[in-house]
Amino acid sequence: MAYPNFRYLAVDNVLGIDYDIKNRYGAGDYLVHVAIHGGAIEPPTSQLAVYCAGSTGAHYVFEALAESTSAKLALPAETFDDPFAVVNVGNSSRTVSWRGVENQREGEEVVYISGMDDVLVSLITQELDAAGFSTDTPPLRFGGGDASNLCNRNRPRAGVQLDLTRALRQSFYADGDLSPAAIANPDARLPAFFAFGDAVKRACSLVPLSVAVPDAPPVIRSTGAVDTSVSTAMRTPFSVDYSGAVAATTDPREQLLDRVHALVGTLPGERVMRSTYGVPTSAALFEVSADAANDQLQRAVLDAVQRWEPSATVSAVVATVNRDLGMVDISVQVSRSDVPGAEQDVTRTVGVLVGGTVVSAPE
Repeated sequence: MAYPNFRYLAVDNVLGIDYDIKNRYGAGDYLVHVAIHGGAIEPPTSQLAVYCAGSTGAHYVFEALAESTSAKLALPAETFDDPFAVVNVGNSSRTVSWRGVENQREGEEVVYISGMDDVLVSLITQELDAAGFSTDTPPLRFGGGDASNLCNRNRPRAGVQLDLTRALRQSFYADGDLSPAAIANPDARLPAFFAFGDAVKRACSLVPLSVAVPDAPPVIRSTGAVDTSVSTAMRTPFSVDYSGAVAATTDPREQLLDRVHALVGTLPGERVMRSTYGVPTSAALFEVSADAANDQLQRAVLDAVQRWEPSATVSAVVATVNRDLGMVDISVQVSRSDVPGAEQDVTRTVGVLVGGTVVSAPE
């Protein structure tokens, strides 16, 4: 029996043993390839998604690591709510979701193409037909036309779902072997695998990534409720909302405040790929006077925000150094630069211990 949502799945299974997640976000207007039934669930959908995303493209894959437990890990596309997937797809402008289905007829090698992105649906159909693959519209029971389907939860509320029959997927590997060991071996891939993936990549390269976005697109939460937003981001610091799901926000102002909070609460060097990201807050504990510490932190916060969050305007920075507790409290009053008016300013206080540990949550 499948789980009702990702929260239940994560409680009952172990990441790295029962399942694995691979996630790479895009930037700006981007296309993301998604496989929510990868690994042993519907092989080799995750391999196809990663192949089509390439070495730099955005992708999200959820993989079951054992065939014996794969069935119960197959969350429906309409309720799939892993926060990484929700955020990645929610911020994308184009989405291609890879799925697998059983043969509708014996030995039928066909891909069912559906979704609400009519332009990309048409282009993928044309490219696959031209490459010699059989395409069709899917039966209603597994089509991608539902607005709550993950593929349609991107910014324009329109994506593509590809449902590949087992026979078609078997044609991608020697001897039709779809075992975990076979699909994990790139050398086992037959020319049909690359021909299919390349046809989809050609279609994706033909669509503009800048698309019209509805004023209030709904985002499906783990509770089944609908939020309206243009983009979705997990809250910083990490927290759990009233429903037990990972807290997220669709408010651009809250997203900016969270990013500034994360910036101030990070010590330079903590992020390997961004060694200068952050504010040297704990260094203020070793200044000779409180005035010197406050002055140093003010300059450091202003410089960091200017560099890493240019869309933010800092109105005030107040630092309190408590040497007895070995802690620095920094209150930052910040607002969006594109929203004038003091009424938009919000203060966040970040408490940082001498070792750099953030100890307080947003006010």
